[in-house]
Amino acid sequence: MKSITTIFLTFLMFQISFAQTNWDKINLGNWGEIKMPSSMEIQSGIYKKVLDNAKRHFSVNAERIVFQQKGVNDGKNLETYARIIIRTDFTNENLPNLNTTNFTSQDISDLNQMYKSQVYEVANNTTFPAKIIKWNGVKIVTLNGNKAINYSYVRQMNGKPQTYSEFYVFWKGSKQHSLNIEYRINDTSIWKSDLDKAVQTFKLK
Repeated sequence: MKSITTIFLTFLMFQISFAQTNWDKINLGNWGEIKMPSSMEIQSGIYKKVLDNAKRHFSVNAERIVFQQKGVNDGKNLETYARIIIRTDFTNENLPNLNTTNFTSQDISDLNQMYKSQVYEVANNTTFPAKIIKWNGVKIVTLNGNKAINYSYVRQMNGKPQTYSEFYVFWKGSKQHSLNIEYRINDTSIWKSDLDKAVQTFKLK
């Protein structure tokens, strides 16, 4: 039985690895990279293809990059919703190195309050008001060798379907890089697997 289980797990990992070989590798300037699911596209107008398209290798130089469900650039596939949003923010001072910082429970509590306040402030804006249905507290996770601040929540805008949103925040010098995945709760079976796998391909340089 043990050998059968081992074979099954090996086959499953092979399937996952094979599927990701068809994903486009996106270079994020000189600081990171990620693979984009074949079910998604980059919002038009903010990327250029590397000359050798056979390598399925793209280069992006922007402070905010958005992947969306394939077809949206052509006004199609609007009945569902999924996003991977990568953003860089700048500060006037160097941020602590998350990889070498020992976080206390008070540190985690302070970070939780800070990011929660930011989310609720954005949700309460009058232009695109949203209701936060559920807030999942901050925790420190490791993604491909780098520690990140991780939090998630569920929101709802104007009675529309509820949306799950999750953030991975990285501090590097005076920059804050954030990786954000989003999908509608009722589309979980469609998008969760691909977006979770995409997160695992994200690497800081």
